[in-house]
Amino acid sequence: MHNRRRGVTLFESVVVLAILVIAAAVVTPSLSTLSGNTPVNAAADTVRARMADASRRARDDGRPYKFAVKDGTGEFQIAPDSPEFWDGAVEGASPPSTGDGSQPPLVIKETLPQEIRFVTPGDAGQSGGGGAGGWSCLIVFQPDGTTLQDAEIAFGGQGSRPLVLRVRAATGAVTTATP
Repeated sequence: MHNRRRGVTLFESVVVLAILVIAAAVVTPSLSTLSGNTPVNAAADTVRARMADASRRARDDGRPYKFAVKDGTGEFQIAPDSPEFWDGAVEGASPPSTGDGSQPPLVIKETLPQEIRFVTPGDAGQSGGGGAGGWSCLIVFQPDGTTLQDAEIAFGGQGSRPLVLRVRAATGAVTTATP
């Protein structure tokens, strides 16, 4: 006669439960890191898309476009590199017209999601070039698709690792890196 077991012992149940607890402990920090960086990644994706828009419009319009951030906030602006868009521009005012009936210039004012802020390295951009309102010009997209200089734009938020967008001057290409 064979003795057949129909259940599991208490010891076997405890071993399986211990394995599940260990696996959960290993996976949980990884999941929290991923979810913690989601707003930073979203901010980087938004800014990268807007930079592509600015670069494309600089080529299409045949004039430079600035990318600038408002110091100490998550606000950024993209507009033609021309005083009427930057010097004393009134918040909420409509952009100046072209006067020749052509397509109006691209003007984008946005704020990064949640509590994400630009973390500007000490000498990463041309500070003070933005005019009124505390704008700091970080990048100028030229009509040929290049930028005036290599630039880095860092993003940070509470509980997440910083993320950096790097813009190559020679090509205007934007890449993502962690510092």
